[in-house]
Amino acid sequence: MLFQDHARTESLKPVHACECRRFRADNMRGCMPNTIQAATILVKQSKLLQSLGVESEPYCRNWRSLGILESSGLDQKVRAAGWHLFFMAGELRAVVPAWGGQNTIRRGVKRLLAKTRLQHFNCLELSHILRKHFLGIPYVSIAAHPRHIQEGCQIHSIEQRAQDAVPMHGEPRDK
Repeated sequence: MLFQDHARTESLKPVHACECRRFRADNMRGCMPNTIQAATILVKQSKLLQSLGVESEPYCRNWRSLGILESSGLDQKVRAAGWHLFFMAGELRAVVPAWGGQNTIRRGVKRLLAKTRLQHFNCLELSHILRKHFLGIPYVSIAAHPRHIQEGCQIHSIEQRAQDAVPMHGEPRDK
């Protein structure tokens, strides 16, 4: 719990950390507060995501964050639409110094999203987020697995995924 100091009062009023995050979220453009946790799936914004009817919130640029309940039901919705959700065995990792406050996890997730984008995958599932210390220096270790939604039961090559990733008219460009 954080404490809020009011002018001319001696008592301190407890304030939940989530209220502070909400305040920061209102002041951030196009990005979601750090409500990311293990098992969260981030999906690249597309018409497919809209057609599946999953509830998501903007996270960063063209990526949307699914809640834990939506993440667990994503595979069923994808299969019901006749598509497949592939799980990539290779784990991606990011280590970020933890002196950045609330932006620490965001920086680590952005690094993982950049790695995912390079491989032309359209989903990322966070495996774990751990706060650790090394020689007294705090850091956050984030691990995730790329995932990919596509038609067909065999994963496309990186060249085919790159071609599929070219935005259609009216879809947002990836930066």
